[in-house]
Amino acid sequence: MEFAEERPTTIHTEDALAPRDPWSFFRRALPGGFSRWGWGLMAGWMLVLLGPVLGWAGHLRRAAGWSALPSHWGERISARDIWELWENGGLQHRLANSPTVHLFGLGLVILLWCGWRMQAERVGQTARLGSWLLGALDTVLVGFLPIGAAAWLGDVTLTWLGRLGIDGLGWMAFFGRPLFWMAAVAALNLQWWFCRLGRAAGLSRGYRAHLVDCFLRLWTHPVQWGLVSLGGAALRALLPFLVLLLAWRMGGGTAARVWLFLALQLTVTLLNGWLMGWLLRLAALFWTHDAAVRNARAEVKEAFREAQAL
Repeated sequence: MEFAEERPTTIHTEDALAPRDPWSFFRRALPGGFSRWGWGLMAGWMLVLLGPVLGWAGHLRRAAGWSALPSHWGERISARDIWELWENGGLQHRLANSPTVHLFGLGLVILLWCGWRMQAERVGQTARLGSWLLGALDTVLVGFLPIGAAAWLGDVTLTWLGRLGIDGLGWMAFFGRPLFWMAAVAALNLQWWFCRLGRAAGLSRGYRAHLVDCFLRLWTHPVQWGLVSLGGAALRALLPFLVLLLAWRMGGGTAARVWLFLALQLTVTLLNGWLMGWLLRLAALFWTHDAAVRNARAEVKEAFREAQAL
């Protein structure tokens, strides 16, 4: 009696090489910014968001000799007042030497570089400046058009809904339009992360295959990556807005309240930095597994071609 040959296993039936969606790596990415480069990432966030505020307040205090912030917290300055300060106050001439520019620039450099070092270390690659820059160029080639088109389509749809005269749809369009563009920027960041990781790993299968893989890593799971981008952008915008709203309702009144609001803003900024570290780790974990799956597929196809040639 002859037994049927056992059906060969494929990479789709092996757990280690089975394709997985981005949400499969949520739990493993939870450490977020709590790592060597993650702390630098959160420090960069603080310099980008809080550094300019504190630097500008100190600049005005040194220039005027006093500060009315505790007494007038929450009062709005009009566009005309801003224009008068800019034109007649000589601010445009002092901007180049303002601490706001220096702190923002330093924080942005720390933020971007620590994020890149975190990702490269997670996938076992060297964080080279060339991969970082060339990955940005690849993002322009494969990411700008599709992501921009998706954001534009969502913006046009929300604009049309907002003009129907229904209050609920109007509010949805009011908040949804800027959120869509924020999510588009977040998705563009995801595309950049995939491109620079692919650059760091080397173009073993050619430049065209590299671009195709980078594009498919984002667009094979458009719903999940879209929700990650949209939810992350909404959360990072909502938390500082809630602190600002609380400060606006309570007012400054005393220096203690101002320091309280500053502490809350600092906490929110650290949380946003951790969220960014979590997304960086999530993208790195997904890229590592996806690259292994695609390399295994390429090896199987190559072996099959060689077998046919024989």
